[in-house]
Amino acid sequence: MPRHVPVAAAAQARNVIVIGIDSLSARAMKDDGELLPNLVGLLSQGTAFERAYTPLGRTYPAWVSILSGRSPADHGAIFNLRGLEQADRSDLVSSTLQAAGYRTVFAIDERRFSNIDESFGFDRVVGPKAGALDFLLQGFNDTPLTNLLLQTRLGGVLLPHSWLNSASFANYDEQGLVDETVAALSGAPKVFLAVHFESAHYPYKSRHAAPRTGDSNRFRAGYVAALTVVDWQIGRLMSALRDNGYLENALVIVLSDHGESLGEAEGEISSASGRSQISGYGHGADILSEDQSRVVLGLVPFENGRPAASAGVRTDQVSLTDVRAAIEHYVGTGAVSLDAASRCMTVETGIRFAAAANFLTLDERKLAREGAGYYEIDGHGRLHLRESILPPLVRAKDVGLRCRDRITYYSPASGRYLAYSLDASGRQLTEIRPAREDIERIDAYRARLDLAARG
Repeated sequence: MPRHVPVAAAAQARNVIVIGIDSLSARAMKDDGELLPNLVGLLSQGTAFERAYTPLGRTYPAWVSILSGRSPADHGAIFNLRGLEQADRSDLVSSTLQAAGYRTVFAIDERRFSNIDESFGFDRVVGPKAGALDFLLQGFNDTPLTNLLLQTRLGGVLLPHSWLNSASFANYDEQGLVDETVAALSGAPKVFLAVHFESAHYPYKSRHAAPRTGDSNRFRAGYVAALTVVDWQIGRLMSALRDNGYLENALVIVLSDHGESLGEAEGEISSASGRSQISGYGHGADILSEDQSRVVLGLVPFENGRPAASAGVRTDQVSLTDVRAAIEHYVGTGAVSLDAASRCMTVETGIRFAAAANFLTLDERKLAREGAGYYEIDGHGRLHLRESILPPLVRAKDVGLRCRDRITYYSPASGRYLAYSLDASGRQLTEIRPAREDIERIDAYRARLDLAARG
């Protein structure tokens, strides 16, 4: 498939709707799909990709990869909360569509780790105000007055960091987020909407989630319950888009920015030293984790308000970096197609805080102390990483190359290149000798990361 088809070639208005779900793993979709009827129903009406992966399992780098079609080392968003000025915003699909006359809207209901704003090619950003106050205020918002205000637009004026904020889970207005998102499209003749729902992010709390019982893993129980809130939001969003005519001629892309590990056994590694299990918590911490790295991805075209393609499943490996080309191909030609730009994709970890390695022992005060020297506040009141500490943080990243049949990565902790063959599920790993060409690609990417860290 050609990359970056000129969108000006479009003979008619073709809307693009990207629906993102934070932390949704492919495993959760398989194991708990019966609890997510709107999401499962939508994905069943198009093409689903069983082997789709994120280049970096953190929200901000993943979304910039989606918009740019590039890996973090090449677009500069190499960590959550890196300063916006360090990201290359000169060539994004949102900007391209904006220049072609599209109304472009980005909606997100939790901005503590992703400060994407209008400078990323969006006419409007819906959601809470980004800033350091987002981290400080949410614990004080559970009062009768704030609970009332945050269900109204006046709350957006008086409490902008908490309005439509899923992190303020005691009073989050899940319906309001959807309604404000649709209203932001303003009846435009052509729209590009990217919306990201965050309720399923740790700590998996929402006042709208029905408690689940009978699950011995309390983190999994909370996570799945939070996902049901997002599923309801997706149902409401799709109904509103249909009622307002945005699905008359449209491509809906459903994806997650990364998956999630919940402390359960995910796979097994076989090596000369024996067998070991893969397990952990969170995301962006373990390159070998399928639950953290494999994402949900599906393409559903609509015509006259109805799905316009036969359902299908693809098993080839693709990346979130391939989404941009699929969007431009659809807008430019009307055809729906997504193919991998490369047989192997680069993958990497984010910042790994020791205090967050195990949710069973997670202490937010210890986590705050561990990360205190990493961040500063800019002139707009936004929290971002100190540029001076980025080179050593980059050198601490695991950086790898994921292919369909193998994964190779450099581990700074051991100073070694490690490689494993993968079975069809990606969960049975057998140690093999790293291939020279894989090492060369990893080294080249690490050099680009180091350059990106130095601005």
